[in-house]
Amino acid sequence: MARGIVPQRLIIYGAQGKVRGVIENRVLRKEIRGRVHLLRKPPAIALDARMYDRYRPHFDEIEITDADTGTVYRASARYFDRFREVIERGYGRQYALELKRWHTNTPTGGQLLLEV
Repeated sequence: MARGIVPQRLIIYGAQGKVRGVIENRVLRKEIRGRVHLLRKPPAIALDARMYDRYRPHFDEIEITDADTGTVYRASARYFDRFREVIERGYGRQYALELKRWHTNTPTGGQLLLEV
């Protein structure tokens, strides 16, 4: 895929003009409320397929932050592309990746995370 010139910060808006995500330094960043947006069966995170396909040439990594817990879910876009499932559950076509496939940093654990 060609890597065109992209602004340092690309804001993604939804149909109603709400911010749906941001692409910064080739990372798609999105904030969700886990109690509402995490799929339960199977436990997964889903992204709008139209939005994903439109902006896919502009990012290499995906970072989803759960505003309810502070958990950050990370995956490379190539990994997401390889293991995603296409779902349709009344909200338009979505791509879902099971929670077990995401890398996480869970801030609620007893052990501190040291980044070097």
